[in-house]
Amino acid sequence: MPFLYWVICCWTSFLLRNLKKKNLICLQPYLFLLYMIKNNLVKDYQLNYDCHDDDFQRLLNSTLSYLDEPTRHLHRMRINLFIETMRKLDAQYNLSKLKNAIDIGCNVGIYGKLISDFGIKNVRGIDIEASYVNSANSTFGFEEGDRKLHYECIMAEDINDNDRYDFILCTEVIEHTQQQRAVIEKIKRILAPGGIAIITLPNAFSYPFFLTWLKYKLTGREIHQELRDHLSYPYYKSLKLFESNELELLDTTGTNLFYWMYLDRFPFYSVLNRVNYELSKRKPFCYASQFFYMILRKKG
Repeated sequence: MPFLYWVICCWTSFLLRNLKKKNLICLQPYLFLLYMIKNNLVKDYQLNYDCHDDDFQRLLNSTLSYLDEPTRHLHRMRINLFIETMRKLDAQYNLSKLKNAIDIGCNVGIYGKLISDFGIKNVRGIDIEASYVNSANSTFGFEEGDRKLHYECIMAEDINDNDRYDFILCTEVIEHTQQQRAVIEKIKRILAPGGIAIITLPNAFSYPFFLTWLKYKLTGREIHQELRDHLSYPYYKSLKLFESNELELLDTTGTNLFYWMYLDRFPFYSVLNRVNYELSKRKPFCYASQFFYMILRKKG
């Protein structure tokens, strides 16, 4: 809370100083960010294939510190697919009827905000990085009547076994946890009967990861631990890990068949990446996509 008060004081001082100078142009980015955070992000969301300057991309750029262009483009493709997947689930199951949800590995809170905007009343995000959690709470956290969005610093392995969630999101997290099997069993346990989970994992059986592996081999570089984690999960292993008599596999999809370094610099990239996106989410191409999505439902 002290951090939030400090932010409010700084913004207030900035606003007053510029209002006195009648310098309204420089206030636009700040007013825009406040508007975006307050409003529903999914209602008018438009798919973006090249990270062009739309409202949502500006929000992403202002809340996330992208280290490189490939990360920015891959992240937007994954958000595109998440929102499309959620819209399909909403049409079939009416997500606003769900009482609570958890985002495991919430980072700075974007996905938690999106889940909340689909109408799920109580959304909890968890991450092991305190700085991410603080940023998520100060940017997106709220409590209004029976609706709540909050973030906590906790390991996935430490979620209470007695907790039950109607919706679980775990995207690109399992491969980085210390006890991967334990996290998978935890997800199965805390998913409420009839509940839905979206699980995404990197797919070692994909062209982009093959190119990355080949680059390391040809240049004689040692494969670092994060890449080793990513190369540990071909799609068929991910499916096997979530096989259970209690779980029903509703669908599989994926994103990124062939985007790799510097492709965004090519002419007609927007068209090219739209083809990439549309193919990669469909079968059988999703099994060769870089990020593999499983949509699961607990029986009962």
